[in-house]
Amino acid sequence: MSNPAVSLTVLRDGQPMVRRASGTTIDGTPATSDSPMVVASVGKLLTALQVARLEQAGLLAIDAPVAWDVIGITPHPGWLDVTVGELLAHTSGMPVVRRSWFDGVGDCRSFLPTLLADPPQAHRSRWTYSNGNYCALGLLVESVTGVGLGAAAQGLLLDVVGADGVHLTTEEARPGDVPHAPGPARLSRLGGAGTYVISTDDIAAVLATRNDRDGNALRWPGVFADQYGWGHTGTVDGAKACAWVLEAGRTVVVATVAGNSPDTGGGVCDRIVPAVAVDLGIGAGQPDRSPP
Repeated sequence: MSNPAVSLTVLRDGQPMVRRASGTTIDGTPATSDSPMVVASVGKLLTALQVARLEQAGLLAIDAPVAWDVIGITPHPGWLDVTVGELLAHTSGMPVVRRSWFDGVGDCRSFLPTLLADPPQAHRSRWTYSNGNYCALGLLVESVTGVGLGAAAQGLLLDVVGADGVHLTTEEARPGDVPHAPGPARLSRLGGAGTYVISTDDIAAVLATRNDRDGNALRWPGVFADQYGWGHTGTVDGAKACAWVLEAGRTVVVATVAGNSPDTGGGVCDRIVPAVAVDLGIGAGQPDRSPP
């Protein structure tokens, strides 16, 4: 199955090794690796990094309870001792409600309270992947910074690397974006869990700035890991993505598909990461990712 567009960026020591893309943008021009695309759950890395940078600025604490009052949400009292770190690690007991993220109207702020009306579920303390965790983190970023999530990402992450173009699926599509089918509106509830529209060049540049202090937010099982390194995958209808950091940060690989082949972001990683690893001489074989 052919895809309308694909993009690949590989950086090593901050320098481009590969920048390739195919397809066209909304305005009909050829797509490049700097063309913004829907990246689905790969955007969770951007949300986690913003949390990390806010902690380093002394504006929040990852080990402290979530400031629901700052966010402007009144949850069931059982949520009052849930920490920011539990949201990052998907160990908060957040309900999963997989299909509900894509089958209704409203944004993250209007949808999240429905998940917090009851106490954390019995899987609290065990990794259970839920978009609700990063929806909440995105709202926390907005509340602490006082700006929308796209503007916060620009100020905290993109300005640092001299890049621009990040925005959200909840905003108007831009002429230079790669089109997303069946349409970005169905992603509106995801917030910090998957509404970013951003290029592979920009994600790679941001990940290449990761420092040791960011590790408090970017750690397993909130991020995935395999024998090559760590990162995240993204899978929604019409978009598949992979962002992976190899060689303890020396090499960053970001690949995004506008389409449905392969059928998961993990499938994108399975194709791209081992190929880069072979070129680097650091191993071969299918990635053995954890959590699955």
